[in-house]
This record gives sequence, structure tokens and C-alpha cells, in this order.
Amino acid sequence: MYWISTASVDGKLHAAPVWGIWRSNRFWFEMDPNSPKGRNLGENPRIAFHVHDGMDTVIVEGIVEREKNPRKLGLLKTEYVRKYEYKPDWWDEQHQIVFRVKPRIAHAWKAPRMHRGLVNFIF
Repeated sequence: MYWISTASVDGKLHAAPVWGIWRSNRFWFEMDPNSPKGRNLGENPRIAFHVHDGMDTVIVEGIVEREKNPRKLGLLKTEYVRKYEYKPDWWDEQHQIVFRVKPRIAHAWKAPRMHRGLVNFIF
């Protein structure tokens, strides 16, 4: 599980847990386009996400784009089944869509010595 943070164009913040797949320096996740996070990303493509582990922390900032490639969606569906034992239905774009995050920077550290172990990765 991952946590994503989005913001509306007027700056209202929203954080929510999502299931997702990290592969080849990209992160994919699904959502209802009518949810607060879906509406935010439709207006403002900037995002931050992180794993839910506070001891081995990785926080990634980036830009989202809709994933519409049928071949890629098929591969992601297989990954969702393998990882979450869940078969998504992404063919109804009114209720479920997939976003791809292109990372810009990642911050990582291992607790408890966060101030000594911070590493930044620029993509």
C-alpha cells in the first residue's frame, strides 16, 4: 500500500491510501476519477507518494499522466492480481482510471538516524 498526496488548483490538500505498482522507474495506481484525488489530479498533475513504512522511508514527487495503453494496462492488471489478489476493471473510465507517475525526485532514509541517512534521487 502507498499513500498519495494531491492538491486542487486552489491548494486544497488531499491524502489517501492506494494500491499501486512500481516498475521501471514509474508508479501506476488506480482510482475513481470522481473522487477528490481523481478530481485534483485531473486539474493539477503534481503528486507526492510514499510507502506506508515509517522506518524505511521513500517519498517520491512527480507528475501524473493517464495510462491508456491497452498492452500496459493488461500487464498492470496481471501485477495487481499477483500483488493484491484483486482483478481490476479499468474499461469503464467513468468509474476507474489508471495514472502513471513520472518521478522527479525521491527522498529516502532509514530511521532512526534520518538526519544522517537522507538520500535524494533526481530522475
